[in-house]
Amino acid sequence: MADAKKTGNTTAQRAAEILATKGLGFVIPTAKQKKHLVIAFAKRDMIVYGKAFDIVRLSGQVDLNHLEEIEQHLERVTLYEIKSTNKEVGVGFEGYFLV
Repeated sequence: MADAKKTGNTTAQRAAEILATKGLGFVIPTAKQKKHLVIAFAKRDMIVYGKAFDIVRLSGQVDLNHLEEIEQHLERVTLYEIKSTNKEVGVGFEGYFLV
């Protein structure tokens, strides 16, 4: 089971790196930046955990190194958790989900 989880984490990390290089506003936050994000959301009564998201998308300029800036522009931040698999899937994920 540990190997499957490790493989999934590696695949998710690769996916995050691909998104971050596409110029679409995706950023892989550092540990410090994740901490700032968690605090900023908590101050608005939105509880998120640092391990609950892998990547963020910014719809405008936000310096993730400064908590105050995140707090001022929190509406520009969307958190994403990447799920990945090594399982073959069809278009629209046919055959992946049990129905």
